Amino acid sequence: MLVRYLKRSVTVAWDEPVWQDDYYDHIIRNDRDYRRIWQYIDTNPAKWREDRYYCDMERENDRAQPAEMP
Repeated sequence: MLVRYLKRSVTVAWDEPVWQDDYYDHIIRNDRDYRRIWQYIDTNPAKWREDRYYCDMERENDRAQPAEMP
């Protein structure tokens, strides 16, 4: 309910949609969920070069590296 209120308030203040479609929150219910979501968040930037929206900026150190899970 709080998130819905926040999103609506921001959208009304900006007078245009600012939230991505098909976004949903997920409750982490167990260790398996935590590890799966951690892996997605951690490796997602490493896949940026494969994304269709990627634009090569010709920088040397722009590759993301997976981190160790806490």
